[in-house]
Amino acid sequence: MSGLSEGTARISSVNEALTHRVTVYFGGPEDGAELAMEYAATWAEASRFTMDAVHEGLTVTVDGRIRPGLRRLPRITLRP
Repeated sequence: MSGLSEGTARISSVNEALTHRVTVYFGGPEDGAELAMEYAATWAEASRFTMDAVHEGLTVTVDGRIRPGLRRLPRITLRP
């Protein structure tokens, strides 16, 4: 199980709060972005993922707009 609902806060499998929304843009964050995917993550996961994603040339934003229904960040890093 990747996360549990507890009030309005989602909790990761290691009891860390999923407090950050990570948005990955394919095609750019401007209005014409071809695809944007949003995920819930802990601060550490969001930081690690963002560093790798930017290094790979992706555009990523991170904010605190976590909401119910966001999927958990599938991988912390883009590297195998």
